[in-house]
Amino acid sequence: MEKTWSIGQMDGGDVRLRNAQGAGLMNLDVSAPVRAGSLRVDSTRMHLDLTIALDQIKTGNFLTEHAARAFIAGYRAHDLVYAGSGHWPSEAVNIRGPAKAGSIDVEIELTVSPVDADWDAMTEIEIVGSAGFGSVHIPLPGVGKVDDLVVDIDARLRLGR
Repeated sequence: MEKTWSIGQMDGGDVRLRNAQGAGLMNLDVSAPVRAGSLRVDSTRMHLDLTIALDQIKTGNFLTEHAARAFIAGYRAHDLVYAGSGHWPSEAVNIRGPAKAGSIDVEIELTVSPVDADWDAMTEIEIVGSAGFGSVHIPLPGVGKVDDLVVDIDARLRLGR
């Protein structure tokens, strides 16, 4: 039997942009809302679909927010669309799938776990993961090129039926 939950528009959690070494000028905190999504489970698989509004990212700092939006615009990105799946059930499920936005096309691996007591009674999930973009240009004076940009994902999402 398949169960489906919807994920509506809400804060998409924290998405941090940082270089692989985690040092220097590229320690930015970026958040973007989730436009839509769904979580489906059947007897052996979990499927997570998310659409994240990259055009609505926030950093809390005008300079870094402008740079982050210019970075996203450079990829002609509006929404990041993710479709991942993995084997379940377990306490935390590892899922993997493509994420696409404009000319961005990256594989993202996430760990999904229920915030509530168990999978049957859950009203929230937590997702944690990362994706590597390789060498990118960051439009901030003094930063320029980052050799190994990693996007860390950490979000808590509310579920509805």
